[in-house]
Amino acid sequence: MHITEGIITGGAAVAYTGAGLFFVGWGAARMKKFIAAFPAKKPLLGMGGAIIFFISLIPIPAFTGTCSHPCGTPLIAILLGPLIGVALTGVSLFLQAAFFAHGGFSTWGANVIALGVCGGFFGWSAFKISMKIGLPLWAAGFAGGLIGDMMVYASSGFILGTSLLSAPDPQYSLGGYLAAIYAAYLPTQLPIAVGEMIVTGMALQYAYRQRPEVLEELGVVHRKLMNTATGKIFLLLCLCLPFLLVLFSAAPGPVFGTENESRPLPAAVGSSNDGRSSDAGRFSGMDESVNEKLAEDAGRVAEKPYIDTENMGDLWNLLLLSAGGVCGFILGRYWHLLWGRRE
Repeated sequence: MHITEGIITGGAAVAYTGAGLFFVGWGAARMKKFIAAFPAKKPLLGMGGAIIFFISLIPIPAFTGTCSHPCGTPLIAILLGPLIGVALTGVSLFLQAAFFAHGGFSTWGANVIALGVCGGFFGWSAFKISMKIGLPLWAAGFAGGLIGDMMVYASSGFILGTSLLSAPDPQYSLGGYLAAIYAAYLPTQLPIAVGEMIVTGMALQYAYRQRPEVLEELGVVHRKLMNTATGKIFLLLCLCLPFLLVLFSAAPGPVFGTENESRPLPAAVGSSNDGRSSDAGRFSGMDESVNEKLAEDAGRVAEKPYIDTENMGDLWNLLLLSAGGVCGFILGRYWHLLWGRRE
């Protein structure tokens, strides 16, 4: 999701930044209307921003030797609306680029489109459609969390692939780049997407059990509830999903190329014989092991962050712990607004 500084340049960077600013500005206007309509629920905006910021900041090691992270935007889009989710995403990504060396300023707009627009709107749409066809709240949350998370990485891969086609020495066609990127993303991101699916569904279900009036005021649910038979069928499909994902991710990697050539999957996209990244004993991020390597092979080298905190030793740990403390305080302070006990 975090496309690194310097990979998207020139007109594409300007276009993505302009699109990101447009959606963030639109979201800020919607946020103003939200505050006017629900002045007592203004702290929910801070809670939503804290959730997106911290969830999308924490790397989760995966069995492929790389690490990735969940998104948080599907849940916030469902609760507060996709436009407000985009605005909060824009602020979160700016802070991450400035202080945590995640993403970059030139790729800020592209990351907003992937994480905020695609993750939020697709997750919100999947939730709304699921509710319309009669799925229970938790099942609709499952659908929103899973589809929203997967669409973040699908759109991020597409943005990266199209950007590398204009690089000085592109290695593949668009189909080749997408095959390489998605083959690398899939085994790492699928388990995390399933986790986000479960967390999103359970969070919505618990919020409705504790504070149904809040979800009704926000338009998340209505008094007419869900079809239980449809929910049981959906639950059965969800129980089968992990087995299908394991079978799918265990399939051999693709071989791809253009009309005149066939190229194997780049070594950096896979993993070494022991399942680790090239640095022994270290889980590398998807951004550096996949995105940066493909960009470097195409002749577009990623730039160092303006504030490279990840290479500043304990400063990185201090910032990460401080961010966790601030987000934890915000979530703990306003937890009762959604998930606290009813008075």
